[in-house]
Amino acid sequence: MKKIIFLACAITLLLTSCDDYLDVKPYGKVIPKTPEEFSALIHTHLNDIDVGEQDFIIYNAKRVIDFDMAGCNDFETCLTEQPGRTLSYYMGNLSGGYAALYEVIRDCNIVINNMTDEGTKTTNNVLAAAYALRAVCYYQLLRLYCEAPVKGSYDSQPGMPLVDRFDMEARPIRSSMQATINFIETDLQKSLSYKCSDELYRFTENVTKGYLARLYFWTEQWDKCLPLAQELLKSHPLLSGDAYKEMIAKPYTPMNNHLIMVYRLAAQSAEDDYNATNSSIKFRPVSKRFIDCFQNGEDTTDVRYAISINRKRQAIKPIYCGMRAAEFKFMEAESFYHLGKQDEALQSLNELRAHRIDGVKPYTRETLPAAPQATLLTTDCDGKPMTALLATILNERHKEFFLEGDRFFELKRNGGPEYWVPYNGRKYTNLHYMYTLPIPESDIRITEGMVQNPGYTELNY
Repeated sequence: MKKIIFLACAITLLLTSCDDYLDVKPYGKVIPKTPEEFSALIHTHLNDIDVGEQDFIIYNAKRVIDFDMAGCNDFETCLTEQPGRTLSYYMGNLSGGYAALYEVIRDCNIVINNMTDEGTKTTNNVLAAAYALRAVCYYQLLRLYCEAPVKGSYDSQPGMPLVDRFDMEARPIRSSMQATINFIETDLQKSLSYKCSDELYRFTENVTKGYLARLYFWTEQWDKCLPLAQELLKSHPLLSGDAYKEMIAKPYTPMNNHLIMVYRLAAQSAEDDYNATNSSIKFRPVSKRFIDCFQNGEDTTDVRYAISINRKRQAIKPIYCGMRAAEFKFMEAESFYHLGKQDEALQSLNELRAHRIDGVKPYTRETLPAAPQATLLTTDCDGKPMTALLATILNERHKEFFLEGDRFFELKRNGGPEYWVPYNGRKYTNLHYMYTLPIPESDIRITEGMVQNPGYTELNY
């Protein structure tokens, strides 16, 4: 493994351009030639994920906290103590890693365009990882730099510039959202065709299926999302009780409920950053809005409360960076809901709650609680008024994925509500357009026809 990583570093240095992260001229002496060399190039990025140095393919702890602090309101910014002043507080602070993600896409293109598919185990695994990595990068770009999908409008909504090969002169403009979705789906399906089962390549079949389910979920393809989520729940069943507590307490120890994760390999600098980030969040109290998610006395019976918050309103749950099985249970419940299968959605919700709350009684349609009074979510992803059932599903999701970088995207896809936060004597308003990050100004200037996202005019960008 160390030899592979060393070789990959050398290759990357040769390939990186100082002027443009997409400009790589395929000269024979710098392009890898053997399957081992191509594998080394991919493992550079896999190693960065493992040690937490790559913070945009899968968010590391710092990036998770950026989104949880600046992009949602689980913490009281106005009560931040002095040692926590470096924490983000406003959506205008967010960064999406545009260039970093396209650099990974460039390296995946090197592999996909130049490695001969020999049908061997090594080439199959390398290609599976390359296609999956490229797809995941575009998936992250889609969520961050494109507006929330509007069903029926994907052909007219802007997507991302799609780069699938070397061309130093080409400067592609944005495709449609539908073209971007199709590109990601095709790459994930291509990765699955190689049937990678080697954990060394991280993006195994189950991990890739997990990202395909995420894509279908984000783009409201409920009929495709549901069977995938259910398939993954069979191989990664929900944990409860002590097993669940142990999983949450060890966010960097691979377990059956973890499909892919950051920090699975020790690196002192990454460990120091992770510990420092976990320590920093204690200087900003958890908001009453989040505490109120635990309704009707469930702060004493719901296992998630005791592992998330202490009596000082400090967050004590270790930050988790990756993909775990509970996500598929929420995909199942919400897919049922949007497919009009209310009874099945309610059953899925009750099954999840039974794994998290001691002695819980199943909800019926009549006993579903009202949404927490201070919730920001008043409409669903289709712009329809929030029902009691969906509000309860989303409330449970809020509790489940606290400190996992999820809430910002939940707010974005369900209406992108506007709200303000007080910080350092000033009022900061998070506006609807801020859920979609701006295309870097350098790309707007040098690429004729490149469209900027709404709201980012010269006046306010």
